[in-house]
Amino acid sequence: MVLRSYPAAVVFDLDYTLWPCWCDTHVIAPFNVVSKREVVDRYGFSLSFYRDVESIILELAENDVVIIGASRTATPHIAKELLTLLHIGDKPAIKYFHSLQWGQGSKTKHISKAAKDLGLQSELKAGLFVLFDDEMRNRDVRSINCYFAHVEDENTGLTRRVFANGLKDWSTYLESSQAKV
Repeated sequence: MVLRSYPAAVVFDLDYTLWPCWCDTHVIAPFNVVSKREVVDRYGFSLSFYRDVESIILELAENDVVIIGASRTATPHIAKELLTLLHIGDKPAIKYFHSLQWGQGSKTKHISKAAKDLGLQSELKAGLFVLFDDEMRNRDVRSINCYFAHVEDENTGLTRRVFANGLKDWSTYLESSQAKV
């Protein structure tokens, strides 16, 4: 049995997971770029990623992990614009995502479509996907063998601790599920 440090793919919800708002209700275009890490909307609402998001995405990219965005947003054009304006390292954040899935409905649909589009259906079936999301209702992704890691605090979003614990718990889950086979 091979222990894995990283899953084949990490899926991120956007709102209250990567940034502290709902992009379809809390921010209004046009956006003014304050810096590569901060934008301000029409009414002065300042938006940036949660503190640890940049280092987490850079770590995943450095380790060749597929990064997927899955959002129930009703305004995908706003989410896409924010991911284009906000930078991670020297690149727009959107460049780190291998797939972005938008729209209403279950995240199972988003993740299944991303896996199919990226040719990663066997990795999904093998339990090598992890979803980080603030909404417990999205734990239904377990039905497609995607591990669900809950982002509990909307004030801090995805933190280094949540990320490390999510990967550790996923690895333990994967090991125990493989031992049963």
